Amino acid sequence: MSKYLNPAVFRPRVRGRRAFFNIVVLAVILISGLGVQTASAQYETSPNIDSESAAVLQSMSNYLGSRSDYSFKADIMYDEVLSSGQKVQYGAEAVAYLTKPNKFAISYITERGGYKLWYTAGQATILEVPENDYATATLPGTVDQALNKLSDEYAFDPVLSEFLFINTFKALTKSVTSGRSLGPSRVSGAMCRHLIFQGNDIDWQIWIEDGNRPVPRKLVITYKNRPESPQFIALIKDWVSDKTIRDAAYKPDIPKMSSQGEFLQITGRPEFAGISIRAFQ
Repeated sequence: MSKYLNPAVFRPRVRGRRAFFNIVVLAVILISGLGVQTASAQYETSPNIDSESAAVLQSMSNYLGSRSDYSFKADIMYDEVLSSGQKVQYGAEAVAYLTKPNKFAISYITERGGYKLWYTAGQATILEVPENDYATATLPGTVDQALNKLSDEYAFDPVLSEFLFINTFKALTKSVTSGRSLGPSRVSGAMCRHLIFQGNDIDWQIWIEDGNRPVPRKLVITYKNRPESPQFIALIKDWVSDKTIRDAAYKPDIPKMSSQGEFLQITGRPEFAGISIRAFQ
């Protein structure tokens, strides 16, 4: 019998170059913050998070917070631990669309199933794939409010949904106990900054693209309190921002002969759990 990644189980170098990089990052934050309504360049961190990792993470948060529309895709790998203790890796794909203040859509399709989730102005619809069971729920109006209710009332944090919040910095660091930068690193040909963070239940790493488009390019979550410390790995790609997303992206596509059920029956499936940092906050 396998053991799924279930958040219910966990909840509860060169100095001159680095100094120059810090100055550049802080300048980017100040400039990008001028046009941001709610994603402030001011931030509070644990004293154990170094200034460089905080600055890079905040620059990403400011950038995403200032975009009105964006979308991305991800190639995902995740471990499943068998009763023998052996780890088996599976693959998945994710696609996310966001139009502020009140629309998002996320699909998460694995080798053995998945879901599609649509949200528009108070109404959420989820479709389980390939069973084609679907359900609806009424949620608060904005994207942030809707995601918070999904987490608080349904214990459901959609895959990579931390990158849909206005304040991504806050969404990511709520339960962080330490963090630091490992410096430059390439992901799929893009030069990035590699940051590592620790929490009580998980450790995680993020690679954020350098330059004037500081988007996340890779995320690794290590479930350190689980036997064999399985991982979730997402290679995030195909970022498109400030390009109007068609309404069709947010319209539920329910196949004929689908069966309607309860929202919690779908969102509560253990294989859909623990694939977001927010599940452990």
